[in-house]
Amino acid sequence: MTKSYLSIIGIFLSISLFAQDNVTKSYEYFNEGIIFYKEKYFDTAIRYYTKAIDLNEEYPKAYYYRANCKLKLKEYDSAVKDFKLAIKYDEQFAKAHLYKGYAQMQLKEYDKSLASFEDALDLDPKLTKAHLNKGTVLMKQKKYDSAINSLTKSISLNDQQATAYYNRGICQSRVKKYHEAIRDYGSAIEIKPSITGAYVARAKAYLKVEKFEEAIADLNKLIRKKANNADFYYSRGCAKLAINNYSGANTDFTAALNIKPKHKNALIKKALTSFNMKKYDDAAKEYGTLCDVFPDKALYHVNRGIAYLRLNEYDQAVTSFNHAIDLDNKLPEAYFNRANAFSQLNRNDKACEDMRTAGKLGYDAAFEYIGDFCK
Repeated sequence: MTKSYLSIIGIFLSISLFAQDNVTKSYEYFNEGIIFYKEKYFDTAIRYYTKAIDLNEEYPKAYYYRANCKLKLKEYDSAVKDFKLAIKYDEQFAKAHLYKGYAQMQLKEYDKSLASFEDALDLDPKLTKAHLNKGTVLMKQKKYDSAINSLTKSISLNDQQATAYYNRGICQSRVKKYHEAIRDYGSAIEIKPSITGAYVARAKAYLKVEKFEEAIADLNKLIRKKANNADFYYSRGCAKLAINNYSGANTDFTAALNIKPKHKNALIKKALTSFNMKKYDDAAKEYGTLCDVFPDKALYHVNRGIAYLRLNEYDQAVTSFNHAIDLDNKLPEAYFNRANAFSQLNRNDKACEDMRTAGKLGYDAAFEYIGDFCK
């Protein structure tokens, strides 16, 4: 009996020593993984964390750091699995919940990510990034007021987060609180001057509140940084157009179209600018292009027709107004302007008929001319 008992003790001690050796070796592999992680050799770090886990499967930090490597490699599904294992072996691991939520956010599993962020905050209400990421997800879900609340909490914990201010600014813009948005974009820029998106968004907010010079100043900075962006020139052109700087607007819309010839909004504004500058030949061509791009837009045919009227090209004007009326026979501007073209062509019966139709359709200016056109 004594020999048997001693044998059992010996086996038990051997197993215990072996297990202890495994734990020790697991820690060593884990620490090797940390070294490679810090050096950004993520694939190598993963191999060492895996070795650590093979020797000690209940090692939450090894799962956590392996998951973070996978985040860096954008292997989000696999990262979620590892974060779940970290939580399985340590349910109080707040950051594992946080970054599981981040991986789910990248997978666009927004409801799941929100639940993960809530779990993280239940464990640690001062987890700044959980508030930030929660706000970001709510923003993506277009729940802007809730997003603003979460981002505000994040900023209250750390007021040096450019991303938090930027995202809150976007939400403020979405709910049309443009002045608040401008302040948030300014804070983001102050913290991180290289945050290009904040300049773009602030310029658009300035346009909304009709602070055109401020918008132009932001767009000037953006164009100096990135001179081949058509949208920057387009937005600056809109600001210049708003302050009646037609020449400057025309230059910017032209630059936008040189960079991106199919920039529809730039083409629309360019045609309007040409008309305002009394460059009617250019306007007629540009509205002609718009008629080709948007064949169902009757107003572009009307505007081309008006440009032809200014050029005294009355037959072409009539043709344009005919196209507009074919598309929309309830468009009073088309009848009113075609009446003027017919009058210049001495087709007085047609002019009278069109002017009466324009009046019947509610075009008040027509009544001033009916007497002259319908003698």
